Amino acid sequence: MYLFLLSFAEIGLNIPLLLLLLLFGGFFVVSFFITSPNMDTKGLLRVLYSKPVRKADGSVEYPESRKD
Repeated sequence: MYLFLLSFAEIGLNIPLLLLLLLFGGFFVVSFFITSPNMDTKGLLRVLYSKPVRKADGSVEYPESRKD
């Protein structure tokens, strides 16, 4: 049985392109690990289910429960 193999040149990859792919892939992994502590369930649900209140200075608060 023969294996079907292609070289990097036949696929269209060269050294600069591989380095660029590794650079952006590494950036994605590092940025994911930096931001993953901020993606907790409680914080996401607080933002998704609450109605934000915009203050006069432009900042936004997400109250736990609003009583109108």
